[in-house]
Formats: sequence, C-alpha cells, structure tokens
Amino acid sequence: MTDTTGAATTPSDIEMDTSGRRMRFVWADGRRSDYDWQYLRWHCPCATCSGEGEFAGELQDRTELKPEETEMVDLELVGRYAVKPTWRNGHDTGIFTFRNLRALAEQDGLLRET
Repeated sequence: MTDTTGAATTPSDIEMDTSGRRMRFVWADGRRSDYDWQYLRWHCPCATCSGEGEFAGELQDRTELKPEETEMVDLELVGRYAVKPTWRNGHDTGIFTFRNLRALAEQDGLLRET
C-alpha cells in the first residue's frame, strides 16, 4: 500500500522549470516526479476544467490545447498542502494538492529515484 501521508506527500523542493516546460517535485522520501506542463493542464482539478457533479468540464470533449493554455507563467504555493499554476491564458483556478500530485505520479509512472 502506498503511503499517502508524511514523507510521500511532502515536497522538499518544488521547481518551475521554464526551459524544460515542467514542474519538478522532490519528495521528502527521496523520490522525484516531473510533470510536463501539458500533462498538468489536462489534469487540472478545477471545476471548470474537470467538471463538477453532473456537469462536464471544458476539457472533457477536447482533443488538443492551445499553446497559451499550456504555458505556465507562475507557480504559487497554497498553504502547506498545494500549488496553483497560472497559465499564459490567465487560467489560475486549478489547485493541485501535494497528495493529488503524488498519486498522479504513482499512477502514471512519473516517480524516479533522486
């Protein structure tokens, strides 16, 4: 069973790698995960993008994103539990919790040893 608390979901470093177009997390358990900006945009957890209740999100029926939708211009820490990217098109309502990011990394094979 995966540890969803403690070191597994606590970042020791967070980097917005503009040249590599990715967000890099180093976790307190010594593992690392890199999230491509396009990957993050498709996985945006906000209600507008992913839907809420019986309402589908904007991204559900789309097959591609516009360049300005996948260019991260800022990354803000939200308390001690999440990050909030701002995209070139102004979208900034997706709050990615550390727990959610770690789960995505485990699910999609994004974890690496440092």
